[in-house]
Amino acid sequence: MFAFCSSYGVLDRVSGIVQLYILEQRFLGMANLKRNNHDLPQCYQKGFTNSADQVWVKFADKPTPELRNPASVGRRRSLYIREHNGVENDEVEDFFSQNVETLFAALSQRIKDEREKFSEISGTELGILGRFVASQTVRTLAHKQCIEEQAGGPVDRNTFLRVMGRKMWTMMDVWLKNRPKFYFYTPLPYVGEHFITGDNPVLVIQMNENQIWVPADTPNIVITDLGRILQNPNHGFWISLSPYVCVSIRGQWDEKLRLPPETMEPRNVRLFNSLVRGQSKDFILARDKESLN
Repeated sequence: MFAFCSSYGVLDRVSGIVQLYILEQRFLGMANLKRNNHDLPQCYQKGFTNSADQVWVKFADKPTPELRNPASVGRRRSLYIREHNGVENDEVEDFFSQNVETLFAALSQRIKDEREKFSEISGTELGILGRFVASQTVRTLAHKQCIEEQAGGPVDRNTFLRVMGRKMWTMMDVWLKNRPKFYFYTPLPYVGEHFITGDNPVLVIQMNENQIWVPADTPNIVITDLGRILQNPNHGFWISLSPYVCVSIRGQWDEKLRLPPETMEPRNVRLFNSLVRGQSKDFILARDKESLN
């Protein structure tokens, strides 16, 4: 009897040690999670950096623009940390890093370097660009706030990540089934206006056909259903890729890739930038300070 009790006590202690080890490993894993999540990726911001690898940023709560390193801009603590069965993981951050940002970085650098002379892009690179635009449409804190407005209140991180993933795959699925048009634009040779960006960089524009001519469009910023937008062949997802190049992904493919970038008149560059300012929540960003005025 004594021997049995002694063995049982040893097993009980071993079981306790194992459980403590498991808990320790779980907490160590949680401590090592990648929690500094950029909803405006550094590889994207680098398209706007100056010769010192810095960007000018105008924060909504500060009176004057600041010169910043991309690592310090658009960063949200634990934004992409998901909880599954009571355990946190950084699989979403890993997905963005491996399947979106790393692939986009090389293309972004080439667009930045070639500017208005950017004239070639492969089918694979179009896919990389489309995936980046789809992810950037839904991964921002500004989009989380839109989800909360639609829900009528705050949503937890898991809900945000689930909706984000569903919307991203919806966009990719539609574009895979109906190849969209890619239009590239540049402000060059005009030098007075440059493209800017912000914490909510993708402009989702739906053109409405109207038989009655009007002298000018009056854009309205509203929360709209993504599915309805994608069903409209006149939809467009616009994003600046550098101070000198922006892209619009629209409707269905017409076999005509618009490269090199078409010149955009200064007044339309100003309109584009005003729309970026209008939907940015926390900050706008540019290569030069003057563009933020």
